[in-house]
Amino acid sequence: MNTLLTNPLLTNPLLTSRISRSGAVGPRPQRGISLFVVLIALLLLSLGAVGLIRMVDTGALIAGNLSFKQSTTLAADGATERAITWLETNYAGSVLFNDAADAGYYAVAPKLLDISSSLDNAERTLIDWDVNDCAYADAGSRSACIKPVLDRETNGITTRVLITRMCSAAGDPDTAGNNCARPLASEVDAPSERGKVAYGSVRRAAVLNGPYFRIVVRAEGPRKTISHTESYVHFPPGAIP
Repeated sequence: MNTLLTNPLLTNPLLTSRISRSGAVGPRPQRGISLFVVLIALLLLSLGAVGLIRMVDTGALIAGNLSFKQSTTLAADGATERAITWLETNYAGSVLFNDAADAGYYAVAPKLLDISSSLDNAERTLIDWDVNDCAYADAGSRSACIKPVLDRETNGITTRVLITRMCSAAGDPDTAGNNCARPLASEVDAPSERGKVAYGSVRRAAVLNGPYFRIVVRAEGPRKTISHTESYVHFPPGAIP
């Protein structure tokens, strides 16, 4: 008589059920971790894209501002050259002895000239750049408000010029008592004793150079870009026929 041998583990339904529930038989259930990781990666990529866009926009804005600043500075340089030409034209004679407000010229150096309204001093002198009688500052915070002259309005850039002679009084700068800022005196001719140190040596007559003139320019362009320039010039004797 043949006896059929069977495995009691396979014929026991209780054990078979335990094996199935433990995962030894059949695929594991999905838990959604991959989807969570993908969402985090997508969020990081989105933040990086937004940061890159903002960085590019900021760089373009800075480049544009630098371009506008350079344009206003170049315009101010041109206005300075035209002011020098005006001084050369009127240097001979007595035109520059007194104020010429229509040309933005003042024969006396103003006290504490505040070009960009940055001083905190009630004795300062302001420049009426906005043509509103210096309304941007209280009357008690300044001693005077002087007016520049409109130079040009081209390509969206407006330049205004103020010229002051660096003298303490109007009139002839060579008059006694009129203190003017000047460069060092220049000799008419070199003495024959050049290089010799001796008591009583003869020196040739010296001729004073002309007084200094201060030229202040403000150039205003797009996006409220403003450039201030300040230049000092003088004319040696015989430099202008």
